[in-house]
Amino acid sequence: MAAAGLVLFASSCADPDLGPIVTFDTAGKGAYVRLVEDNGNQLINLLDLAASGYQYSVEFVDLERGDLVSEYRLDVTYQDRNPDNGDNSTGKIELRTFAPSDFIQSARNYKGINDIAISPDDVFRAAGVDASSVMAGDRFVVDGTLTLQDGSTFTYDNSSSAVNGSAFQGHFRFTLAAGCPSDLTGTYDFDGSEFWCDGSSGSGSVTINALGGGAYSFSDWSFGSYVACYGGTNSNWGSLQFTDVCETVSFTGFTDAFGDTWTFDQTIEGEEWTITWSNTYGEAGKTVIYKPGGWNLTAK
Repeated sequence: MAAAGLVLFASSCADPDLGPIVTFDTAGKGAYVRLVEDNGNQLINLLDLAASGYQYSVEFVDLERGDLVSEYRLDVTYQDRNPDNGDNSTGKIELRTFAPSDFIQSARNYKGINDIAISPDDVFRAAGVDASSVMAGDRFVVDGTLTLQDGSTFTYDNSSSAVNGSAFQGHFRFTLAAGCPSDLTGTYDFDGSEFWCDGSSGSGSVTINALGGGAYSFSDWSFGSYVACYGGTNSNWGSLQFTDVCETVSFTGFTDAFGDTWTFDQTIEGEEWTITWSNTYGEAGKTVIYKPGGWNLTAK
């Protein structure tokens, strides 16, 4: 363990309410930030900044139920994920600092803070970036630091993986990611044509499954052609996937489970999403996927 490290043991707990027991080591005492509750909204919605904002409550866990904490500081690091516009990333900058006069006593008798609210404007201002320059994929990493009365400090970096994991509800670090909400999941009708096997065609339905973070996969990337040409379909499509980033769709995975590379061309007009595809195995086809009411997407 590092000199200022934190060792936690889940066993031999004299008081179950303490959760993980913070123990002494040769260097000093341990402490960590424990999440009590949050609103789960860590998305900076670029389509509606006013509706964005992260709110959470924490307790401070130390040998005196938070009484040893003299300061809780939040710093923000801006990670510019759009290098085409130049890297505007900024280092760790103070976002907010809380003193003992800001602490409250939680229902479990720990010192902590209730309802900490962080808006997009808060992180933009601290990081020194203009809202108009923030793009989908950019990240604002917020790091908490607990300082004890003896001057020792505890952070995400000098805490154990157990503390930072879900088991102990450690909440030293969290990330507010810029993007847009996306929900394309569902089952849609399609018409397939121009299959590589004698130009045959076929119709049916395909399901869009969410992979997380705006990434998706089709249940059948052959869009009926495997049934028409082979008499069956496939259940493992490798890395084939597409993403929806603020209503712009692009294909981001191109290798199937057999190691073949796929290429795609697409257009989206109204209710019709047209995809023309081929792969290095010699398979190819064209499909039109229908969504009643329109896709409200742009093809990239």
